[in-house]
Amino acid sequence: MTTVAGVILAAGGSTRFGQPKQLLDWNGVPLVAHVADGALSADLRPVVVVLGCAAADVQAALTGRPVQIAVNWRWEEGLSTSVQAGLALLPPETDAALFLQCDQPLVSPDLLRRLVARFRETGALIVCPAREGRCASPVLFARPLFRELAAVTGDQGGRALILRHPDAVATVEVDDPAVLTDIDTPEDYHRLRERARPPEPAEVLSRIRHLIIDMDGVLWRADQPMPGLVDFFATLRERDIRFVLATNNAGKRPDEYQQKLRRFGVEVPLETVLTSAQATADYLASLAPPGTPVYAIGGSGVRHALTEKGFVLTEEDARYVVVGWDRELSWQKLATASLLIQRGAVLIGTNPDTTYPTPEGLVPGNGSTLAVLELTTGVKPTVIGKPEPWLYRAAMARMAAVPETTAALGDRLDTDILGGRRAGLTTIMVLSGISTAKDLARSPLRPDLVFADIGELARVWKIVGRG
Repeated sequence: MTTVAGVILAAGGSTRFGQPKQLLDWNGVPLVAHVADGALSADLRPVVVVLGCAAADVQAALTGRPVQIAVNWRWEEGLSTSVQAGLALLPPETDAALFLQCDQPLVSPDLLRRLVARFRETGALIVCPAREGRCASPVLFARPLFRELAAVTGDQGGRALILRHPDAVATVEVDDPAVLTDIDTPEDYHRLRERARPPEPAEVLSRIRHLIIDMDGVLWRADQPMPGLVDFFATLRERDIRFVLATNNAGKRPDEYQQKLRRFGVEVPLETVLTSAQATADYLASLAPPGTPVYAIGGSGVRHALTEKGFVLTEEDARYVVVGWDRELSWQKLATASLLIQRGAVLIGTNPDTTYPTPEGLVPGNGSTLAVLELTTGVKPTVIGKPEPWLYRAAMARMAAVPETTAALGDRLDTDILGGRRAGLTTIMVLSGISTAKDLARSPLRPDLVFADIGELARVWKIVGRG
């Protein structure tokens, strides 16, 4: 997979605007932080922010975000100096860099992902959004052009290369011209901010017809149902919302989750339960035929999912090592897996969760096991569960759903919300599980909706229903 970095050009003095645009409020965060959050959500890595005017204040506005800072002391000499400062900080393995303007707040993570996808699809040296054939920012430049880009002088930036290499340009058409508008005046700022006003919860929920629901921390905590659990499912049925209960926990079989909900007074069809173990078995079935020897670490959920697809669970000549959360994990299991991987077995992880919640606190999760194996063997696992796309694709396929009408509901920013955002879904976070309000305040990820728990979500959804 090619590596695409993000370079945010935020060094200008905003002379026409009258104050540093980088620090303007944008839905509760400074504008520069909003743009950085978009780059991070689009999985650009690394994200470099080039500062100049008011550098100390702007850097403070980015506190807590995993970005790299480049200070351009020559910012008054033109945009090209900021481009050079950003290029200088990129690692050698960077295949392309996407240059973002700090004053284009309506450029979405989805548009950034489309630009990167276009680059990977075409191999073009330059990729940019276009409106009726006219190129605009942000612009992606491939590594072969870095040296030439660094040699540009004055205030042209990358425009000189676009004019110089017209046959090397691939475009992504943008229907709404406002998306590509930058903020030059206070009037621009107020107009765009009004346009970007976050929708009311009722407006968001009214569009949802399909729901991908996490379980641990959302529907229950350990063996205690969340308050309002029965009413929550009744609300989904009243509003004819189809759902799949999708969990990263691979330790149990789907029928065990069904039985747990039954004990809590909720009946769900077995086909509405989807575990990362099932998604892993489906993925493996697309690679290998039944009868393939597989060494499995994990509970009954992993073993059941693999044997259902016809795989033979054995350590002898195993071609794949599948790792799920295992309450009985031992040194011997880790040693066996490590030796098989070093002999060529493919390492696949059901999910990347580094922790698992218990009533006493957090304990090591499956991601911790995968980290041990990766450190031991030097082999990076293929991970199936959230935030990777496989589980979401499988869940939407079960519901015949499309992203436009689907929401991901979860309690973890790093899996449920990040994965839902990557899949292009509406994201709904509840604060009843792992991630807290403090985590949310520090995170570049912004769920579309946040509720205390499913009880509050159900109450709001009922109001939507009456409307």
